[in-house]
Amino acid sequence: MTMKAKERILGLLEGRQVDRVACFSGMGTVWGQALKEYGYHFAEVHHTADKLAQVAVFPAQAYEYECAVVPFDICIEAEILGCEANFYPQHKKGLYPKIVRQVISTENDLSLPVPDRVSDRARVPVVTEAIQRVKELVGDKVPVGSYVMGPYTLAGQAMDINMLLRLTIRKPEKIMDLLSRLTELILKLCTCYEEAGVDYLTVREMSATADILPPQIFTKMIKPHLKNIMANIRVPKILHICGNSLPVIHEMLDCGANAISVENKNGLAETRTRTGPEPLVFGNLDGYGVLVNGTPQEVEAEVVRCLIDGTDGLWPSCEISLEAPEENLIAMIKATKKNGDKLWFRAKLRQGNN
Repeated sequence: MTMKAKERILGLLEGRQVDRVACFSGMGTVWGQALKEYGYHFAEVHHTADKLAQVAVFPAQAYEYECAVVPFDICIEAEILGCEANFYPQHKKGLYPKIVRQVISTENDLSLPVPDRVSDRARVPVVTEAIQRVKELVGDKVPVGSYVMGPYTLAGQAMDINMLLRLTIRKPEKIMDLLSRLTELILKLCTCYEEAGVDYLTVREMSATADILPPQIFTKMIKPHLKNIMANIRVPKILHICGNSLPVIHEMLDCGANAISVENKNGLAETRTRTGPEPLVFGNLDGYGVLVNGTPQEVEAEVVRCLIDGTDGLWPSCEISLEAPEENLIAMIKATKKNGDKLWFRAKLRQGNN
């Protein structure tokens, strides 16, 4: 059977048997080629729903990429809180936006209020309109994805990350209280995206990596909020953590997501050894070392590695770089179609059970 991308991806996330691994993402999927196609500077697309939608659907319409994801940046939640982002309009090639003014500078600021409504704040109306527009453009062919920051990651955007780490150790009760309120904001934003028609959501708790946090802090302080978020999201959901997540991989699985996503710093084979065959694990194609700096042949080899090592969803470890050559992105899609059934470990499991 040959399935449409939407049927394939949502079927997988909902526990149904599908024909092969899909090539998609739950994070930023903008292609530099899309910006060239429409003559847009990257800084301008974040503020206009039609431009967001056009650029988001370009990979699916032009090259049969298997999803369309908006937004393209990770600043929206922080902007809702009052932070300021730099969109780098003067940068010739374009850069991903970054928070440049934070709203928490002292311990007393930790009590900042969370808005009662988020649907009309910052760029939320732009993104929700873009989701609706993307749905119109792709129909039932590919799923429309979006993402939100995890509460600890959002806290690290609202204040200096070193301040957050210090207070996590010295004043954990205050950070826990902040995370509870940020979780409320995140859930309100999820509701906005769900009502706009998003098909799946990724929760990106990037700052909870074991590279900077002991696993026991993740378990005690972050996991409860992630479980709350997952329990209240109404569409299929994926939990992504950057860096080394092996020490907390079982805690990630216990958060209640339909799938987890791991970065290329995680050994995918080791991840699969620890999780066993049952959970859905997405990743972990090297988005810079291979997609940007490699050749199409190296991209295909990386796709094959991910499939053999145990991925259920072929997607890059983070945002697709604007510098990724078009031929490498095409090679990623073609290699997934070519090998996504015969090299997928679940296909082999099915054959073994027959």
